Amino acid sequence: MTKVTTGATMSLDGYIADASHGGFEHLFLWYGNGDVETPTANPDMTFRTSAASAEHIRALTERTGALVSAGGCST
Repeated sequence: MTKVTTGATMSLDGYIADASHGGFEHLFLWYGNGDVETPTANPDMTFRTSAASAEHIRALTERTGALVSAGGCST
């Protein structure tokens, strides 16, 4: 039987700032700043993280069949 999981995130102040507000570039730096390489199904998306983060990413991707994401911004 298929299991469907959902999730949502936002910053503590209720929104994630766009690039014009600065600081956004730091949000995903941890995906590429580590010693352990974790490939994904997309060769352009190979993570380089700490060993602990790599273990978490591997466990997450091994049980994920499809990832659907949507971004939005309210002004």
